[in-house]
Amino acid sequence: MANHSLSPDIKEINSKRRWPNIIGAFMLGVLITACNSDNSEETTEEIPDSSGPNSEACKSAENTTQVTDAGVEYMVTPEACFDSLPGYEFAANYAEIDGLSMHYVDVGPVDGDVVLLLHGQPSWSYLYRKMIPILAEAGYRVIAPDNIGMGKSDKPVDVTIHQFEQHVAWTKAFIDKLQLTNINLFVHDWGSLFGLRIAGEMSHHIARLVVANGTLPIIPPGKNPHIYPSFELDESLGDAATFFASRSSDQVEGFQQWIDYASSVPELLAGDVVQVLTVYQLTDEEISAYNAPYPSIDYKAAIRAFPAMFVDIEMQNIIAWQTLGAFHNPFMFNAGEFDRGLGSEENQQKWIEHVPGSDGNDHRRFLAGHFIQEDVGEELAIHLLNFLRTTTPEEPLRAGGPSFNFRYCEILLSYQDGSSITAEIWGTPGVNYCPQAQWEALDLSDIAAEYDALSAIPNGPRFFVVDENLGGDIILPSPDDEYRLFGELEMRLLTSVDLTDSQGEDVAYVPGKVLRDNTWLFYEGRRVYELTDINGQVYIMQSFSRLEDDNLQMDDLKNLGARLNLPEGWTFRSRILNDPLQVSAMDGIAMVLKDDLGNSYQLVP
Repeated sequence: MANHSLSPDIKEINSKRRWPNIIGAFMLGVLITACNSDNSEETTEEIPDSSGPNSEACKSAENTTQVTDAGVEYMVTPEACFDSLPGYEFAANYAEIDGLSMHYVDVGPVDGDVVLLLHGQPSWSYLYRKMIPILAEAGYRVIAPDNIGMGKSDKPVDVTIHQFEQHVAWTKAFIDKLQLTNINLFVHDWGSLFGLRIAGEMSHHIARLVVANGTLPIIPPGKNPHIYPSFELDESLGDAATFFASRSSDQVEGFQQWIDYASSVPELLAGDVVQVLTVYQLTDEEISAYNAPYPSIDYKAAIRAFPAMFVDIEMQNIIAWQTLGAFHNPFMFNAGEFDRGLGSEENQQKWIEHVPGSDGNDHRRFLAGHFIQEDVGEELAIHLLNFLRTTTPEEPLRAGGPSFNFRYCEILLSYQDGSSITAEIWGTPGVNYCPQAQWEALDLSDIAAEYDALSAIPNGPRFFVVDENLGGDIILPSPDDEYRLFGELEMRLLTSVDLTDSQGEDVAYVPGKVLRDNTWLFYEGRRVYELTDINGQVYIMQSFSRLEDDNLQMDDLKNLGARLNLPEGWTFRSRILNDPLQVSAMDGIAMVLKDDLGNSYQLVP
């Protein structure tokens, strides 16, 4: 167990704070972008020194290129560049990832609970220097890696190697290399794009999750508006202050201008970027420390290329987003008041509402800019310590498949067919994610009248509990699908259901025959939810609904039995699978029923 005895004095910390960076605070007020994580510069005067980033040994170092076995060319920043950095006296550790050395700080008890700190662009582990000692002295093993291409890590010289998926893979490989489990993950800036993706795909390794000014973008296919830059240096580009003063306030255009500027400006100084996006004034030595890894432009491929990585982001983060929507372990989102992009109240609230593990936690807004660790590092560390001490992780969450926690809606249009009553099932899977405003705007009476139906029955929003849909077309559309627009909400015809036994109504605990030829797959380690009827037949939940309870979350389902009005002789249970489970339709028909909250279950043959 970690020793949680440290209790620093916040008043003493506040008394040592430097004067505010008024220009930086003002600039933060106008930086509003979807991924406003990495912007801006101003020139600083070099400070002569016998060591460190301004030393002759650092500036005169040969730009020697090395090559990995896979043919990747890279450079290594001379160690002299890192001498005498204020506040950064941590021993260097290195992990080999794809033939490249990835540097990381590793302090605190080796058997302490792990706190993993991920940074973004253009910072490096120096950003966490104020937080690391506080966490380590409290008994945690604190690990802060430098992204490949940044800090003390090796620096591939080809800008095109710095792709979003590549950095996600490198960060995953780092976690695997160190065999990290039960991770308390703290993510910021591009570190949040990598970290939230990894948290969703390696959720069984995550004990707690904390975001500080971050997000996980998801863009419909073909809708990413940004263009990859040429990376040709443009000597006509002015300094950062001039750039940001003239940058467009339009969200898309402004970020494209940042992509182009970062890739082409001859002098991209990391320290100046941090300073402009920080409320409080950094010292010249601290600014130089952020510049230390990059003695010349040859070392700057990563910090030049990171903004351009946004160009390739579309739907690859959707599975992680869906899994995090079921993440029940403790979650916290902290924001800097002056970061109106990633730290905006809207973005903060989106994540608080999405992740069920956020309930009851102290999500704060600090008097800080985008680089919140620089402005309020000590306070943030203390706040993080309190979160770690007062929350308790539950069972690990098995990372989800493509269907897990997938949001959708359906409308059932019922019709008389001789002595039978059938319903067409129209739904959003494969079309959209059922935007709440469009769903709430539907007039079901008008819909029934328009299509001459006995009734239009709403069914949603719903969320799949299954991991994968094998051999069917429930989620993936086909060229032969029929589409309709209900209000402003587009749906496609999914299948039909026999409602004869329930007299045309969607009645709880009455099975209906659904035409379906697919198999539901539940992963090993998945928690499942089952109804057993009076005859001993077992029905397993395939999706849960917010039709009756707007706030129902995946994590609430394990205690669902106490809320259900079960028929006499029926039982509900929840269990964790020791092996994968497949549930198939029989001869093209699945027997499906709902409970009184609208959650749907399929008969297990």
